[in-house]
Amino acid sequence: MTNEMTLLSAEVRTLRAANEALSKRRRAKKARVRQGDALTVEDAQDIIAQKEVDEQVRRDEHSSRVARNKGQQGFRRCGACGESGHNSRTCQEDTIIVELLDSE
Repeated sequence: MTNEMTLLSAEVRTLRAANEALSKRRRAKKARVRQGDALTVEDAQDIIAQKEVDEQVRRDEHSSRVARNKGQQGFRRCGACGESGHNSRTCQEDTIIVELLDSE
């Protein structure tokens, strides 16, 4: 029984330390202002500009992925001959082969 209590208390200490570390990371940006280290106007403008740049990069990457995928979707091919521009129901090669077999 005492061994279980020792193990449980050790696990609780470990989990509390991990929880505290996670909480510190989440509060990191706010802590600087709370501790009295005020941001200068230039620092605030730099942070805002960096966020705008990051957002623009994210949008550009997204639009390039969308454009790349759109270009690939337009190249459907015929299941019979493998050429683009028609499907297997409207394929001319099938009708030519059928006509050749009928003429024999």
